[in-house]
Amino acid sequence: MKRFTAFMIVFALVAFMASFLSAQEKKEQKFEYIGADKCKMCHKKDNTHPSWEETAHAKAWESLDAEAQKNEECVACHSTGTTAKGELLTGVQCEACHGPGSEYKSMSIMKDRVKSIANGLWMPDSTTCQKCHNENVPEEFQKEGGYNFAEMMKTGLHDMPAEEAEKK
Repeated sequence: MKRFTAFMIVFALVAFMASFLSAQEKKEQKFEYIGADKCKMCHKKDNTHPSWEETAHAKAWESLDAEAQKNEECVACHSTGTTAKGELLTGVQCEACHGPGSEYKSMSIMKDRVKSIANGLWMPDSTTCQKCHNENVPEEFQKEGGYNFAEMMKTGLHDMPAEEAEKK
């Protein structure tokens, strides 16, 4: 009887752990990339998307030659990620800095910063940028004096709606 009880306890623990790990995996996979065209639907009006289109980030993929577009190290920083359908999002799109938008894209969530962040929105900081802007960048593309987040933010990466600028 003791063996059976011990077996049941071990079985219950294993089942619990499997359930917990499965839930964690699903939680991590919850947010999916949707692409800048979806962001544009709302952010065209506030000029965020049109101003982003003029940036080097938007044109990052085109800056690579055909060989570099096959190099995983180059692709990692010159693209955003892959949609749930497997489409590569070329260029440094919105979600490269703000996180996969599948869960925060709706207007009702985007109007509330706390809800947006709870649903996957990232507020980029120097760590976000330094995933790509770091010492691993080929020497010929490194900024003189290194990457300076504060200086880069002064120039702006895209226009920011007035209400967002006030929150900074």
